[in-house]
Amino acid sequence: MSPSHIVVSSDFRFSDEGWTTIGNRPNGVKYETSSRSFLNRYIYAVDNSINANYGTEDADLWYFSLPNKFLGWNGILYGGKFQFTMSSFGGDFNKLVRKNTSKVNFIEIRCSKCRINKGLTIGYPLNLVESYNGSTQTFSISLTESSGWLKDPQNENLPWKTVSRCEFIQVLSGITNITILGDFTAWYESFGIDDVKLITAKPAGRSHLPSCAQMAPDAKSCSCDNALL
Repeated sequence: MSPSHIVVSSDFRFSDEGWTTIGNRPNGVKYETSSRSFLNRYIYAVDNSINANYGTEDADLWYFSLPNKFLGWNGILYGGKFQFTMSSFGGDFNKLVRKNTSKVNFIEIRCSKCRINKGLTIGYPLNLVESYNGSTQTFSISLTESSGWLKDPQNENLPWKTVSRCEFIQVLSGITNITILGDFTAWYESFGIDDVKLITAKPAGRSHLPSCAQMAPDAKSCSCDNALL
């Protein structure tokens, strides 16, 4: 591991590195070799479709989808950071998609094999960054269950619920998909993203991953909720 404690990153120095988009995004990402504010060689996407409800909420959202190198066993990231820089190049932030932020996540991380292949998704709610206005900003999101992350109840009629430590570690130990919201407004927008990093917690003499989660590669047999770090 590098002295910076970066496990995996995308700086887009030479290419788009296999990033894609999902949702109402037919054209995917574009790769840009120039600089814009703090973005230097970056990717961006332009919204070509909206489905606004009364001009206040976009019913069809789109997301950046991270490539395979960010997936798989990353339990070591527990206690670390998910860091990236975003900037909007267009979009009417007076027409926000945030009418019902309880059902919109800024970031989602999914483990399809968790819960004995039933799957488990954790999300970082959009309302935790609701002051974001599209300006260039670096986000640094803590990868712990106490940082505001919630879990999908797998029932659209129920709110997302508190995630336990063990569930959080299980998801990090079997990541099959990571997405970052790009659709912040109820109008056509474009967003760029750069310098994406998954970073471990800097060691303080002992591991930040509980020992119970180190007994199996998928952490499914651990009982870490009451375990000490």
